[in-house]
Amino acid sequence: MRIVGICCSPRPRQSTFQATQVCLEAARQEAPQIETQLVELAGKTIGPCTACGICKQGLICGWDDDFGDLIPILSDPHVSGVIIGTPVYFGGMTSQCKALLDRFVVFRRNGWLLRNKVAGVLAVGGVRNGGQELTLQSVRAALLCHDMICVSDGKDSAHFGAALFSGCPGGIEADEAGLTTARNLGKRVAELSLRLSAGPAS
Repeated sequence: MRIVGICCSPRPRQSTFQATQVCLEAARQEAPQIETQLVELAGKTIGPCTACGICKQGLICGWDDDFGDLIPILSDPHVSGVIIGTPVYFGGMTSQCKALLDRFVVFRRNGWLLRNKVAGVLAVGGVRNGGQELTLQSVRAALLCHDMICVSDGKDSAHFGAALFSGCPGGIEADEAGLTTARNLGKRVAELSLRLSAGPAS
């Protein structure tokens, strides 16, 4: 089993990347048998979906860009969970994140390849209440269209996902409350992945 984290920040190895790393590390600690993989969209070119319909012909896309490299990663049957991390831009996800989610249509049109996979969402804002919750719900809405199983950040907070604040003194490393939600999200994605892989109780 593998959990894939996708960092949708246009800036490499910044706050959202670090938060996604924390999330995946917690998943590994919860279930050491699960592999994790972190993909950054920074430096990649992923254009918007143009509804060309080419993906109706197979697991292919009409765009010749870096999304093609993600198709085999996300369509791999060993992937049990996906964690989407995005900065908050003006109360919503980044354009990189939106383009990525729109291009996910290739998986829906070719056998619902993301169906029943566990999904978690992480949002990092520059201020404490800068749209993290709205962003989490927007990303989750797209993932639900693939019949993915979206989880919260787990008990005891159990809300829409991991919400972090990078603008405090000391940066994201000082946001212990936010980092706790990231850890809890990773644990929850791993926990449910294991339960689903085990099948129904006998």
